Amino acid sequence: MRLLTQFETNKPLNSSLLNSGISDLQIGAKIQLFKRENVNTEIAFLSHILLPTAKSQITNSKFGIINKMAVSHSLTEKIGLGYNIGYDNFGAGSGNLTYSIALNVSLFDKISFYIEPYSEFSEFKNHFTSFDTGFTYLSKSNLQFDISYGAGLNYTMSYFSTGFSWNISFLKKKL
Repeated sequence: MRLLTQFETNKPLNSSLLNSGISDLQIGAKIQLFKRENVNTEIAFLSHILLPTAKSQITNSKFGIINKMAVSHSLTEKIGLGYNIGYDNFGAGSGNLTYSIALNVSLFDKISFYIEPYSEFSEFKNHFTSFDTGFTYLSKSNLQFDISYGAGLNYTMSYFSTGFSWNISFLKKKL
């Protein structure tokens, strides 16, 4: 099970006002479809339900879904390649087709760098292409910190982000 939310600040078009707050809550799951010893490919399905929990300036006030089929390959001990294709619907319209490809390079034992071009066909019509890049630091086997920057390539968008991921395992490992 996955629970996601984030603190965000956005600026509406043609406005000088900044809106900040905790984003809508996402509840979801990652289902591992393929993972084997001595095979460098993994396949998983990710799905989240969006609950309209944010304040009115940040939420779209509708339930939504995010779905992705994700594939990753270990190219070498230090280089990985991942890509996904997905469908998102935020409670109105036809939804969006999404895809991305990411290159991850392990710089040191616990520090990695990545670069990721990604795109969205909004309402299956308008094409928006972006990229992001960043660093991750694996503090413990279940705790990762990250910093990233992203920008739109064919539209105006940019962001700077810091965050962390905490994996809480409910399954006991057999010794």
